[in-house]
Amino acid sequence: MENQRPAGITFLAVAFIILGLLSLFWSFLVFNVGAATSVAGAIFGAESMRAFGSSNFWGGIFGILGAVLDLIIAYGLLALKKWAWMLALIGVVINVINGIIGITSGGLFAFFCGLLGLVVPAVIVYYLMKPEVRAAFGR
Repeated sequence: MENQRPAGITFLAVAFIILGLLSLFWSFLVFNVGAATSVAGAIFGAESMRAFGSSNFWGGIFGILGAVLDLIIAYGLLALKKWAWMLALIGVVINVINGIIGITSGGLFAFFCGLLGLVVPAVIVYYLMKPEVRAAFGR
């Protein structure tokens, strides 16, 4: 018998799709800025410019990987794949780490964004742990 997908899972999957697409676009931008700045810094001998570019380059790479992970999670959630439930929890842990970094990065705005980055994953974990949601994924 086919499991019925809870409405909250559809909402969560759409949220992961939106997050994944936005992260993908942003990460490509960061990646390109980092690559261009790193090359320009190397050409002109500006070490601080090269270091800035290098860190943005790697930040863009990790952002792209995270965006692809978000899109994979969205697919799995929509298809009620058994592995998607665990992968969604892993994605939430990554968001919690980003939230903690946001809180400690300085500034009031960063603090509130980081705090939001902790509250939203807590709500997602609560939802994923509900018995009917776990049952939909065969857990």
